[in-house]
Amino acid sequence: METNFITNLAGMHKNHAFLQSMFEELKLSIWYMSVEDASFWISSEAARLYGYSQKGLENNLLLWQEFVFSEDRPIVERHRQQLLSSSPSTVEYRIIQSDGTVRWVQETANSLKDEHGKVVLYTGIVLDITKQKKADLQLAEWEEQYRQFIELSSSSIFLCQAETVVYANNTALQAVEVSHAKELVGRPLEAIFLPQEAGVLRDQLDKVVKGEQPPARNIKVRMHNGKTMYVELRAVPALFDGKLTVMVVGKEEPEGDQLPKFSAKASSPLQSMEKGLPETSDIFYYEEKDSPVCRNRELLQSGIKSPAIVNAEKSIKYEDFYDYLTGLPNRSGLHVRLCDEILRASALSKSFAVLLLNLDRFKVVNDTLDHTAGDLLLKEVTIRLKSSIYDNDMIFRQSGDEFLIVLRDADRAVASNVAKRILDALSAPFTIQNHRILTSASIGISLFKEDGETAEDLIKHADSAMCQAKKAGKNTYKFYFSKDGGFKLNPLKMEIDLYKAIERDELSLHYQPKVNLKTGNIVGFEALLRWKHPDWGLLPPASFIPFAEETGLIIPIGKWALYHACKQNKQWHQKGYLTVIAVNLSVRQLIQPDFAATVAGVLQETELEPRYLELEIIGSISEDADRILSALKQLKNLGVQISMDDFGTEFSSLHYLKQFPVDTLKIDQSFIRELRHNPDEEAIVKNIILMAHNLKLNVIAEGIETEEQLLFLQQHLCDEGQGYFFSPPLPADEIENTFSKVQQLMKKHGLPEDVNERMWVRELLDRAKQEMQETIRLQQGMTFKFKKIHDQFIHTLCDGELLYRMGLTPSQVVGKVLYDFMPPKAAADKEKSYRRAWEEEEVVTYESMINGIDYLSVLCPVKKGGKVVEVIGSAVDITDRKQVEEALQESEEKYRLIADNMTDLICLLDSSGHVVYTSPSHTTVLGYPQEELGGDKTIAKIHPEDVEFFQQEVKQIIETNHSSQVEFRFLHADGRWLLIECVGTPVLGENGAVEHVVMVGRDITEKRKAEELLLKSEKLTVVGELAAGVAHEIRNPLTSIKGFVQLLQQGMIKEEFFKVIMEEFDRVECIIKEFLTLAKPQEIQLRKININKVLEDVETLLRSEAYLQNVQILHETKQFIPSFMCDPNQIKQVFINLLKNSIEAMPDGGVVHIRSSIEGPNVLITIVDNGMGIKEDRIQKLGEPFYSNKEKGTGLGLMLCFRIIRQHKGTIVFKSKENEGTTVEVRLPLFDRASS
Repeated sequence: METNFITNLAGMHKNHAFLQSMFEELKLSIWYMSVEDASFWISSEAARLYGYSQKGLENNLLLWQEFVFSEDRPIVERHRQQLLSSSPSTVEYRIIQSDGTVRWVQETANSLKDEHGKVVLYTGIVLDITKQKKADLQLAEWEEQYRQFIELSSSSIFLCQAETVVYANNTALQAVEVSHAKELVGRPLEAIFLPQEAGVLRDQLDKVVKGEQPPARNIKVRMHNGKTMYVELRAVPALFDGKLTVMVVGKEEPEGDQLPKFSAKASSPLQSMEKGLPETSDIFYYEEKDSPVCRNRELLQSGIKSPAIVNAEKSIKYEDFYDYLTGLPNRSGLHVRLCDEILRASALSKSFAVLLLNLDRFKVVNDTLDHTAGDLLLKEVTIRLKSSIYDNDMIFRQSGDEFLIVLRDADRAVASNVAKRILDALSAPFTIQNHRILTSASIGISLFKEDGETAEDLIKHADSAMCQAKKAGKNTYKFYFSKDGGFKLNPLKMEIDLYKAIERDELSLHYQPKVNLKTGNIVGFEALLRWKHPDWGLLPPASFIPFAEETGLIIPIGKWALYHACKQNKQWHQKGYLTVIAVNLSVRQLIQPDFAATVAGVLQETELEPRYLELEIIGSISEDADRILSALKQLKNLGVQISMDDFGTEFSSLHYLKQFPVDTLKIDQSFIRELRHNPDEEAIVKNIILMAHNLKLNVIAEGIETEEQLLFLQQHLCDEGQGYFFSPPLPADEIENTFSKVQQLMKKHGLPEDVNERMWVRELLDRAKQEMQETIRLQQGMTFKFKKIHDQFIHTLCDGELLYRMGLTPSQVVGKVLYDFMPPKAAADKEKSYRRAWEEEEVVTYESMINGIDYLSVLCPVKKGGKVVEVIGSAVDITDRKQVEEALQESEEKYRLIADNMTDLICLLDSSGHVVYTSPSHTTVLGYPQEELGGDKTIAKIHPEDVEFFQQEVKQIIETNHSSQVEFRFLHADGRWLLIECVGTPVLGENGAVEHVVMVGRDITEKRKAEELLLKSEKLTVVGELAAGVAHEIRNPLTSIKGFVQLLQQGMIKEEFFKVIMEEFDRVECIIKEFLTLAKPQEIQLRKININKVLEDVETLLRSEAYLQNVQILHETKQFIPSFMCDPNQIKQVFINLLKNSIEAMPDGGVVHIRSSIEGPNVLITIVDNGMGIKEDRIQKLGEPFYSNKEKGTGLGLMLCFRIIRQHKGTIVFKSKENEGTTVEVRLPLFDRASS
């Protein structure tokens, strides 16, 4: 019919006005698209179904992608493609209307062609099939349940058509002993039963097929396999595959003689009861000994079962749809029953109410006592809830501590009365496991149709109202549309007004003081939001914050509150009140990606120090724990404080409490309210305080209203308090007047100051003892104590990680003597040290080993009254040290021969400059025995004119942590003065400071005489100077290497020694290379170069070396430099040498700046470092042949640099200060492009 109707539209496709008027008049859900002008039109009925306006749908052809379920979008896309290919298509899919309602729609679309076969219109009809879909889903669910009942039945069930079996359940297959239904289906009755028995069955079945209704009969028949089966025939024909079918229900012969019967007496009242139920209801009949009978309009089944089987089959459906603990229907059946109630109420034009109830403190009871107590409490709550509602009302267990109640035919007044009745019923204490437990509930109420017309909306809005009840202080109820105060808080209006609240300056903050319960001083305030609505007056946060949470307006509102609270606190600070301001923070705000940056910005703008801001987390944080943990860590990095609000209600997991960076716990006011009235509540509060202090957390109690509550909290050492007893929340200008009043209240009603002080001192001592025990237990070493009792040393304490690594535990040591847990010989040796410490009253140290672990122990006697009363011992693991000592001892022999035969002088000085070691070569070279050269004796033998110079050099080595070379005169034992050349190298200790200086020297008296003769000789050639210099330069590193080898021989092995040795080998190699280069001067090969490119190449070559020395090379070009003529290879060599000198001059790292610029007719290249620098007297003679043969870095390489620059008609200038760095200026002549 729909297709014909669409086809007939082809002739009218150009008359759009007529078509649209006709469709609107007929109220058809239809749309069409004209191919000719590409216009799209949709009827108002179809737009209403989609939940959007006509114009919105007509102007945005892709709007369907927003309201079609994401899973169904591929289906709709294929539907559109099929339509565009001119093929008709019908599709079913789900949509989400603009108000959030989910609907099922069926769309039939086709293309319309004109008389020439050309497509002129695409059109479609849309139908709402939501009810049909729900019915189909429910029917499928029921059919699946029936199939499971039949398959799981212990009776054999056969369906027969025309004397042929068409179906058999699992039990029937087992009875006949076939493995698959295919072996049985389609076969006659004679294939199962003996012929004579099959005949009896056939006669009975014929009567049923003919329409007769013979009474139910129980027939005993035999089968081919020899088994006996009881068959019950009932006159209930059913359709199977569209054909009349008769059911045969059988049971193998049970033990006993009599087959129980379903009595007529029992069936009569049940049948009459059945008439009052819906036709589609599932009906179960049970008798004490009879089989269950499952009946509906099409099927009646009966069998004979044992009580255990009956109970199992009953539980098949029961466990799926009922809560095992309370016996209430669970949420599996909630949706279906609520939808049925919606259909019933709609048909009868009735209203009903949905009440969502959440127990306020169930989690606390569950965690404080145990889960068994929690389960018993839920059962007791269920009993009271049932007694508070009518028989025709429905109650479900929604989740852990949530219940949902459906009040049939209820309006607002009825719902209010029932809610009050429930709260009254729950107000009386529960007695669970000898505990008196007080609990309450927060109830949210939504009304059909006022608050929603779907199950989803009603539950959602009831949940929202329940959150309002929680915010209002719990133990109350709220409607989704609250009528508190005589007006109606319409959520839509509230959302609209909230958008404008900030710009209208309608929001404000009230402040409630937080009081230190030890000192009585105000230490902070909690900022509480208020909304001065133009129509409704001053609203508390509980009335509008839930809406702000749902709509996302909590983000801008929360930022506003945070800014103004910080700003106000900064103003108080300027007046001298150093208070902490607490601002409530919802989880939704917390997980915003940029929230930490928002807080940082507010703190910066208001100039408030982070430590004076406390963020109180409200709501459950367990749902998105990972994101919340990350956000809290970011906030803690800012330095703000974090507290948990309403502890004991929403937040009660110790796992998260230990994991999150929390500073303060805020005990929920519902616990404080019951103090001095309920011992169980007091126990909970005391445990929370104790737990928080053990976790090193601050505790604040909110809701203090009486003197008794204050005293209880002080007596149990609660840190801070807040409540109306001190002050209600007030505006900022009024709250300042409460400072002195609060202190007076504390003095008048609180504990006496001296009592309070003693309690806190005792608490601090207990905490210190606990921390000490934890410190001893967690230390890496071991601490122990012992006393002498009856001439035996009994251990009274022993703990620490070392103890466990020894394979022992405290219980094996404490209360025992050494012989109880150690071998006799080891115990006897150790007992000697124990006795020495006890009797000789001195500190005793000893080394020992247990289970392969070497350890060092120190025993300190403790005296009282002049007598030793106990000994405290401390032990550390020295296993690694022992292994190193053994390795050193083994290596000592290897180096002893080398050290004894070296002629170089090796001397070790301490940080004060005193000699602590001299090598055997001192006796050979200087003529003194070693014992005459220790301490200050060596300094006394240095020439008086050189002593100060020597000491200054040693001091410089220690202070700068750099090696240095020094020459001085030393008195030989025979009276001669020797010239000694030494290289001093600092040795660092574990703390990074210089502990020793190694001086490696040699006698250069004869060498210096020869040098002086050579310098005076006018015939000395450059070649001779080079040869002497090279020999000298090579000898320096070799001397240093020999010195360190002797130290290694002495057993002084340090990683730094090997590093220095390798550096000296590299230096030898470099000197040889430079000498070869200098010995073979090459002719300059001039060509045009880009100086910046050359410098970049040099930087690239030295980058890795600089990186290893932690040196950064920065190349700066101030202006454009044209190319000029020079030898690129030789110029590269110059800058390589200069940069290497700079790098070597910065052993601790630094920066080298390279700058190139034009200076008149020259190119100026400047190299600047912040290294150790060069002495002034040596700068004057840099570049002369081996003038500087006493110092690294100014030898052959610099000679080569000076020669190359002179060959290029340039200059090179050095500027330097010791310990401040060196600047090298290289100038090369610049030729213009024409001349080059």
